Amino acid sequence: MSHNCAETVDRVQTGVARGMLVCGITYLFLLWETLTDKGRLNEILDFIAIIGSGLTVIVTFVSLWPVIKQKLTGKVVVKNEPESFVSGAMLASFKNGWIALTLTIVVLLGLSKFLDGLALPLKFYFVLLFAVAVLSASVSFFWLTREDDLEGLEE
Repeated sequence: MSHNCAETVDRVQTGVARGMLVCGITYLFLLWETLTDKGRLNEILDFIAIIGSGLTVIVTFVSLWPVIKQKLTGKVVVKNEPESFVSGAMLASFKNGWIALTLTIVVLLGLSKFLDGLALPLKFYFVLLFAVAVLSASVSFFWLTREDDLEGLEE
């Protein structure tokens, strides 16, 4: 089945957003794992994080495969075409992710005296920031590209 360039790009970007969502959820499990004592729950969370990491790679690779295949075969179908709605949504979602990340850093800096008392490892905060960035970008993308009834209202 042959798809035009815009459809291919839209599918790739939607797939990447799915991969980002799985990745963000995986990092939430890593945060939870950091907060739990070593034991059975921690082992389960570690296993979930490993599965999530694998799913992230698989989902992202499958979504990027059409572009990878085109480049490997020398058939570059994805050329510079006018930006689609989905491409615009992807750019807007990255902007929203950046805003969410910046706000999270501001909040963490504002709470730094309180957070110091929690004695959490530095890794916790890096994982938190990454999860916020990835989840906010992916959720924003799916919100911006959601189906709504506006088209039905036009008819």
